[in-house]
Amino acid sequence: MPDNSRIPVDRGWAWVIAFAYFVGVFCMVGIAKSFGILLPHFVAYFNVPVALAALIMGVSGAVYTVAAPICVTAGQHFTQRRVVMLGGVIGALGLTLSNFLFSIEWVILTFGALYGFGNACLFGNGLVMLGQYFSKYRSLANGLSLTGSSVGQFVMSPLLQYLLDTYQLRGTLLIIGAIYLHVVVCGSLFTPVSFYTSASRRPRKKDQTPEELELVAKVKSWEPNQIVTSSAENEKSAFENDNDFQNLEKERLSGNGESDSLRRRTASHDSTENTDESDKSCNASCVNFIMGLLDFRVLTNVIVLLYVLVSFLVFFGYFNFIMFMPSSAESKGVVKYNRAYLVSIAGISDLVGRIVVGIAGDLHFVARYKIMAVAVFLCGLSVLAFDFVESYWALALFVGCYGFLGGCYVVVNTPVLIDMVGMQLLPKALGVVLFIQGIGAAIGQPVLGSIKDETKNFHAVNYICCVTMVAGSVLLLLYPQVKRVHERRLKMLDTYEIECTVNS
Repeated sequence: MPDNSRIPVDRGWAWVIAFAYFVGVFCMVGIAKSFGILLPHFVAYFNVPVALAALIMGVSGAVYTVAAPICVTAGQHFTQRRVVMLGGVIGALGLTLSNFLFSIEWVILTFGALYGFGNACLFGNGLVMLGQYFSKYRSLANGLSLTGSSVGQFVMSPLLQYLLDTYQLRGTLLIIGAIYLHVVVCGSLFTPVSFYTSASRRPRKKDQTPEELELVAKVKSWEPNQIVTSSAENEKSAFENDNDFQNLEKERLSGNGESDSLRRRTASHDSTENTDESDKSCNASCVNFIMGLLDFRVLTNVIVLLYVLVSFLVFFGYFNFIMFMPSSAESKGVVKYNRAYLVSIAGISDLVGRIVVGIAGDLHFVARYKIMAVAVFLCGLSVLAFDFVESYWALALFVGCYGFLGGCYVVVNTPVLIDMVGMQLLPKALGVVLFIQGIGAAIGQPVLGSIKDETKNFHAVNYICCVTMVAGSVLLLLYPQVKRVHERRLKMLDTYEIECTVNS
């Protein structure tokens, strides 16, 4: 058994990993939420509609949504360090190649798809690393690391505006590609926990031959590198490990006295059987893996269905508003650096909101879903108020309210889901919720961009963002009624089962 006491949980290198994840999130979210600064430059350079230019971030969100669960699973098999470093290289390469500006389609492919894939490699695997290295201080480590998104939004917007003024669009894309390359450095710090438990770091026993040590090292290397895995993954790992161990035993025994001819016949026979079994096992594993990524059967639970609908509406309005906010401010006569400062104000307000509601939510003086509903409702009204005011300081005030209330929403999002469905159903429900949220982020920019192109202004865009958030908050307040419906359905099912048992 591995010696888990060697893992620096809640100490030492764990905090280095937390800082590395902070920097990675800083780069990832800072660039994404500052895309509104780049959007008008893409429109002007290629002379294309806003909807087509907005498709850059839409494709990025779509790729992230699809690839994120696959990348997390890949991290379990190949270590989170390798997957994050690979994602950092691919994301940085995409941002760098986009500076050639061959066409808007080229930018959608490089900035959109490759950058989105890099984000998918980073985000989930970073959370897994924090889960492995933190126990007592896990909430603190997650909170501190994820503040990189707020700080990144605060810093990156004026930085991008400065780069655009100094190096134009080509140079800016080249530099942010270099900035994103820091994700590779962050990933290199994600030391796998197997580093502390591997057989190579233990004293060598004198009575073991080199061949036996090699066999032990191979067997040990098959232990899952993640502390917590699902029961299905554990069963699959145990099945694969047993087969591999048996094959190694055959190889070891065949080398201790069998004739060459018998060894060749046995190897040929075993190879054929093992190939067939491995093909069947691989096919079954692929099917189970694909089906296990998203379990939409949880939508039969009306509470989960309600929360999925709420999440789609709220995230659609919340995320897409910040994408178009700089261009909307430009239409009101706000100069370029002041537009960048508006994004920074939203970022720092987001950080304050996360801290305040993160503390208040744990006091349990009011139900967390009510906190989320009120925050989202007021956030939608802030978006509406932004559309009606003209002075810069009024715009800054309502953008600050949007950032603060959005931070309140983000920090209680997962805790509210836990309160509603419980920890047992959380993994499946959260996977579906995040997937639906990603769809909202992916389709939002091209759809709203098309509306802007048709109306020639941002009024309808702001109204839609406001309405979706307000509608989501109202639906969330219906949770008690939906919960009673769910409980009645469960009671009816129990009664039906009892009647079937009696009749049988």
